[in-house]
Amino acid sequence: MSDQTRISSIEALESFRGDLIRYINQARSALEEMVGDVRRTRTWLDTDRIQHWGMQVKRHTKKLEQAEQELYSATLTDPKGSHALQKMNVMKCKRLVEEAEARLRVIQQWRKQFDNRAEPLVRQLDRMFGLLGQQLPRGVVSLGETIKALQAYAETKRPLKPSDSATETPTDPSSPS
Repeated sequence: MSDQTRISSIEALESFRGDLIRYINQARSALEEMVGDVRRTRTWLDTDRIQHWGMQVKRHTKKLEQAEQELYSATLTDPKGSHALQKMNVMKCKRLVEEAEARLRVIQQWRKQFDNRAEPLVRQLDRMFGLLGQQLPRGVVSLGETIKALQAYAETKRPLKPSDSATETPTDPSSPS
């Protein structure tokens, strides 16, 4: 066995180290973006959609109350009339209120399901953040130290051992070669 280490390409290690640093930065950005998407979706469900459908319920309820008031007034004015237009308007407003309430219930169910489904996945991302924030940077540092040690080793001259040098035997000039 040889005591000599063969260093074929320190540049390849340096290139790998650079690629690893870029990977850490890109992966961290991607993970932060994913967590941001989860938070934005939760906020969208909590505020935007719930507020929107809550306002729709209120708006359609007011229209329903107004339509019912118009039907009541028409009935008082003409008790024997059919008042079909006012009745259709009341039915339409009731349907709109029911649809808005149903959508609000769906959004509330989505919100509950969202947490149950998203939280385990976000916890898995926490492990990835740990890997990217602690373990891989330690690997980059270790790789840098290894590169420095290999460069220092490559720059040193290996001392010659007596067995490595060619033993010269004195040759007699008069002797035939």
